[in-house]
Amino acid sequence: MTNAFTSSGLFGTLLSDPAIAAEFEATAFVGRMLRFEAAWTDALATCHVVTAEDAAHALAAIKRFSGADLATGSDRDGLPVPALVAALKRELPEAARRAVHTGATSQDVIDTAMVLTCLTVLDRLTERLDRVIAAVEALADRFGDRPLTARTRMQAALPATVALRLDAWRRPLVAHLARAALLREELAAVQIGGPIGARDRPAAHVATCAGHVAEALGLPLGPVWHSDRSRMMALGHWLTLVTGSLGKIGQDVALMAQQGVAEITLSGGGGSSAMAHKQNPVAAEAMVTLARYVAGQQGILAQAMIHEQERSGAAWALEWLTLPAMAEATGAALRHAEAVLSSVARIGTPDGTDAPG
Repeated sequence: MTNAFTSSGLFGTLLSDPAIAAEFEATAFVGRMLRFEAAWTDALATCHVVTAEDAAHALAAIKRFSGADLATGSDRDGLPVPALVAALKRELPEAARRAVHTGATSQDVIDTAMVLTCLTVLDRLTERLDRVIAAVEALADRFGDRPLTARTRMQAALPATVALRLDAWRRPLVAHLARAALLREELAAVQIGGPIGARDRPAAHVATCAGHVAEALGLPLGPVWHSDRSRMMALGHWLTLVTGSLGKIGQDVALMAQQGVAEITLSGGGGSSAMAHKQNPVAAEAMVTLARYVAGQQGILAQAMIHEQERSGAAWALEWLTLPAMAEATGAALRHAEAVLSSVARIGTPDGTDAPG
């Protein structure tokens, strides 16, 4: 995540997820920005705004782009698109330069690339979530009928079975998985608004060009959403829900594993540097930490709703700080959940000895 301390390797992948992080890295994200630029150039040619020959030159430049130093451009301009566009145009004949980015704006490129990235990430996360649900169901098949002391406010309450607690773990996860399909529909929208969000360029051809780009990228074309960040908030909300439910599981597992309670037995690591008798529920604890982190970041992400006038550089940049980190944390939490659930060797009240009388 956006934290050199946790991403340096010192803490392994305890609080990070390389597979999810890779989707937001420069190579992958620039590749998606180039997909937008290629679709836009092709649309300009289709609408006869530029000639087919000029578009062919531009598309060749887009295809061979190998990653110029966009970081320097971002330091100067506040985002990488101006440097990207300049690099694409640099080697083109003068007439062909008009076939790159004409009528589009930086926000069109970055927002659309972010949508494509988030849709890929959402697919990865829902695949993991589906496996976590299956793991809970497998535990219910193995241990659901065993006795377990129900606890309210962390005090022994009434006799129950393991199925009661496992069902409380499973239900919200199933709901989140179903909600992901609706989220995907909400999230999947190309951004085409032009310089001020009016979607009026190229004049007389904008509707056809916009529709062509949307079709090429496999995204619906809806209203301009330059200053409406609702879909990004919805993604953050879903990430918060998923990690929160996983954090509940992690918290339960950590409490159930306490010495003297021993309602669950886990295989694996968790050693202490000072106390050899301990087996700390490390992955379960990480699930709690990650849930609390994502919940905190959602509060920051919500600040990105406050865009002044037609575009905010400050509010927009909050999404770049928070969403990748939230997605990565969710990936790590799901990975830990799979590991914890697969490591369960036993669940249930030991011999019913701490059941309330």
